[in-house]
Amino acid sequence: MNRVTTLVVDDQPLIRYALSRLLRESAGVGAVAEAASEPEALWQCEKSHPDMVITELSIWGEPAGTAICRFVKEQFERAAVLVFAGDSSPSAIAMALNAGADSFVHKSASDGQVMSAVRSTLAGQRVCLQAGGTPPAVTEAVQYANAMTRREEEILALILYRWSNDEIAEELHLATQTVKNYVSRILQKLGFGSRRDLFRTLRFRPGGNPLPRLETTPCEGELHTADGYRG
Repeated sequence: MNRVTTLVVDDQPLIRYALSRLLRESAGVGAVAEAASEPEALWQCEKSHPDMVITELSIWGEPAGTAICRFVKEQFERAAVLVFAGDSSPSAIAMALNAGADSFVHKSASDGQVMSAVRSTLAGQRVCLQAGGTPPAVTEAVQYANAMTRREEEILALILYRWSNDEIAEELHLATQTVKNYVSRILQKLGFGSRRDLFRTLRFRPGGNPLPRLETTPCEGELHTADGYRG
């Protein structure tokens, strides 16, 4: 990994300190800047032109992380963005990717997993690492962004597995039209016009890995990816 400049954005000083120290102690990482808010993050981006930005989604209870993702991708085309979040629900992951994030890592990840994700992201690959050992759930962290019901979360997870409406309906014992209504509402909440728009956002860069399946990972396990999709 070439020497890179990194910006760490989080409203928790301990998280910023731990990440910054981890990055500084890793070979190949150059300067590490920190920011505790959206305005500070944007100022740091303009000042240092980072090669990578690592940010939370929810900063001081606001969806600042998505705004930071969009700003970085619009202003610094070659910069990579890794969302390091406390919420790994399907809607949180989809929101991060919709905002332009290259990778998503839950805060339960080990030091080794975080650095592996950093290196993979800088290499042009996409990483999706969820919370270890526990299924994703709707939390307060996503309530600022038209938080979804548990049923919508469940259907979104199946959409990301690329299940068809008919398959979802059969699995959840719902009418197909009911599923269609759910899908439309979910896409609207996430800011996508269609499934095609959602999957286009998830498309991999040349040379990247297949899209990771949204699975929980063992606390000490490897990152999980899918070889294929159902449907």
